[in-house]
Parts: sequence; structure tokens; C-alpha cells
Amino acid sequence: CLDGSVPAYHIAPGGANWLISLEGGGWCESEQSCAARAGTALGSSVNMQGFAAFSGQLSSDPKVNTDFHNWTHVFVRYCDGASFSADVAEPLTLPSGQVLYFRGKRIFKAVIDELKSMGLSDATQVLLSGCSAGGLATVHRCNELQSFLPRIKLKCLSDGGFFLNVSDISGNYSMSSYYNSVVKLHQLEKTLDSSCVSSRAATECFFPQTMKAFVQPPLFLLNAAYDYWQLEHVKKIPRDQYVSCMNSLSCPAVKKLQEFRTSMIGALSASDWNYKSSLGVFFDSCFTHCHARGDDKWNNIQVNGKSVSQTVGDWYFDRDPPQLVIDCAFPCNPTCIPVFD
Repeated sequence: CLDGSVPAYHIAPGGANWLISLEGGGWCESEQSCAARAGTALGSSVNMQGFAAFSGQLSSDPKVNTDFHNWTHVFVRYCDGASFSADVAEPLTLPSGQVLYFRGKRIFKAVIDELKSMGLSDATQVLLSGCSAGGLATVHRCNELQSFLPRIKLKCLSDGGFFLNVSDISGNYSMSSYYNSVVKLHQLEKTLDSSCVSSRAATECFFPQTMKAFVQPPLFLLNAAYDYWQLEHVKKIPRDQYVSCMNSLSCPAVKKLQEFRTSMIGALSASDWNYKSSLGVFFDSCFTHCHARGDDKWNNIQVNGKSVSQTVGDWYFDRDPPQLVIDCAFPCNPTCIPVFD
């Protein structure tokens, strides 16, 4: 981890199939922010709780998690600050004497190696998933996991991880600037997909709207069109300007919100993206961030009469391909659950 402690994961043994979920929690883009992060549960296993509640897609209750309840569930803790993507050999020693390690990609491999010795190598089906920064990590580690498990059916679910490279309300590309700092500090130009960075700037390749075209296993993009985290950190719309929009079109930021939704949907049709029967997309019109870790959003949010869990299951098991589900604009969906969690 950032502080040099060993990485960690939680596991709930089940059947021969495996669902591996990567924890989210933002990034650190500077020596100062990484130094602070190293003293938290997002930078050190020393500060992590020994127990994690498994809900939503990790639930063992068939009423909650119909398709994946009897799988072996793994929750991989996030403690590197760059979406499990860095692989820097030498630690960084700060003037204060504090030492930082940027080794998220090594953490991912070490966890997978250990899980392989525990039965993952004998799996027939695997789903790699992640929320937020873990959803971004899913996009970046999907090809790698397939190379570790070459004979196993693998699909990857990015939940709340479709971060956009768009301008904020001031006209600045603040998210791109932030990601550029993450890429430089963690030296991600060395670890990002080589096919992507050979023709594009490394920072552009860190964005999922670019990287999605280079993911080989089937990929599912699960996101809210009005993802509150992105509204506040990518578009930089203050919450008090859009919170009234959850129930009404008569709110100060309505035009900015609809522009953001248009950008998110438009990012699916980039010229280098080929729609295939393996593609899964579920963009609802809710003000939320991540869907798969909670029982309520996993089952209760619906589009076209089908829940998130049903849609993901249909995509994974090829019951109803292709799955390209785009919700109408707010406030049309009464199943939305506005939860700032």
C-alpha cells in the first residue's frame, strides 16, 4: 500500500464461479495528498477494518442477488491511490522522511495470484467489478486479468467508473488536469495499455471513454447519467444548485445537467468504439454514484421495467444481448434512489 503495509482483501467462499470487486475511493495526485492518504484506510491496511459488509452484487442472499449469490465473492481493498494501475519499483522518500509506494498494479497481481491458489484457477466463470475508482480500475485491469486466466470466461463490470473528459462549468478541463497529475506522479505512462499510449497521450488513455475501446473481454458500463460525484467534481456544479433537480425541472442548473447527460451518452459513440454483442450499458437518470454494492440500488432502480441486477445478469449470461439501456432524462424515472453515499 502507499505506506508500505501489505495489501488486503475480504473473501466469502462460495461456488466455483468468482466475483471479484475492486474498492473505490478517488485518487491522490500530489506528494502531499498521497502522504495524507497513506495514513487512512485508503492508503494503509493498518487502518482498515477487519470486516466488510457484502451487499448488492456480493450478497449471498438469492432474493437480493439472484444470479451471483452462490459465487465466491472477493472484495479487494484499495490502498494505492491510482486505481490499481501503478508499478513503480523504487519508493518515494519525501523531505519529511515519509516513504510512499506506488504499486497498485503489483497489488492486483499479488491478490490474483493468491486467489488462484485458493481455487480461482479452477473457475469456469469470473466477473471483475468495481465501484468508482474501482470501476475505472476494472477497465484498466480487465485485459490483464484475462491474461492471468486465459481459459476462463471473464467479463468486466465498471460501476460508477465512467469518468468523463469534459469541461467544467467555468470552461476548464479540471478533471483532465487532475488525471494528468495522477498519471505523472504514479508514472502510469509505463503501465497504461500500450496500444493506447502508442497513439495518444497517457492522460487521455487513463480516461475510460478512451480506454474502453482497448478492452478485449466483454465490458459493461453501469453509470448514472447524473452521477453526483461527477456533477460536483468533474462539472463542478455545487450541490445546492442541483439538489432541487431531483424532483423538478425548475432548478437553477437544469441546462448544465442536461448537457452533462448528453456528454455521457455521447462518449459511448466515440469513433474508435465498436459496438459488439458483448457490450453492456446501463445509464439511468438517477442522481447517484455506483449501483452494485447496495441492495437497494442493485435491485430497485429500473429502466424499461428491468432492474440493474436483472440487466447485468442478462448481459453476463447472454440471456438477452445486446444490452444498451439508456434512460430518459430526469425526472422521468420514479425508481431512482437519490443517495449521497
